[in-house]
Amino acid sequence: MKEIMDFGLVRQLARENGLDQVLDEPALAELRLLEAAKGEMICAKGERPERLYFLVQGKLKIYTTLPNGKSLLLRFSTPLALVGDLELVNGKEAMNTVESVSKSLLLGISYRALQNTYAENPKFLHFMLGQVTHKLYTFSNLSSLNMLYPVESRFASYLLSTMGQDESSTEEIQTSKLTELADMLGTSYRHLNRVVQDLCNRDIIRKVQRKLVICDLEQLRVIAGGNIYE
Repeated sequence: MKEIMDFGLVRQLARENGLDQVLDEPALAELRLLEAAKGEMICAKGERPERLYFLVQGKLKIYTTLPNGKSLLLRFSTPLALVGDLELVNGKEAMNTVESVSKSLLLGISYRALQNTYAENPKFLHFMLGQVTHKLYTFSNLSSLNMLYPVESRFASYLLSTMGQDESSTEEIQTSKLTELADMLGTSYRHLNRVVQDLCNRDIIRKVQRKLVICDLEQLRVIAGGNIYE
């Protein structure tokens, strides 16, 4: 990730996201502003993170790798989301992989800078508890929804979560990407390919130069049945 050396912007983003209310002054002084490019990995499963990140702009994709080598999509995160909070507390390796969906801005602070102060800061601990509780609730809820929702709904939800700011186009979907996505959605390539073709035949989406373009946003939202990955 690229560091942006603008301490005025760091303070502004911290204030806009309420971090000045939960971090003490020494911790605020240690915050660094980082820019993640589209597709860039924030942390990988099995790594031992060294920083706690606060997502203040953009969107992150969280997925895990199964013992058979396949990936399973867990959810997408939007501001204000934390990355590395569980690892800060338990000192273990990351359980999931976190990837930037588009260009994202994160405020990062090293564990070293936090470890001597966070346990004595009740406001920060209360903030962390709220974030962890929300994360555990959504992960538990989505594990059930992943099994109960049909592939068409899961795919529609994925498209809604990855579409651009113009609310029409999504990320490039190549044949190899579709295979990877099928694994993430817990289905086969053939099944997902049939779903894509069916949505194209119904003029809900269309393929344009390896990219899927949404033609009927409202119908896609109906199929998603509520964006289950958000």
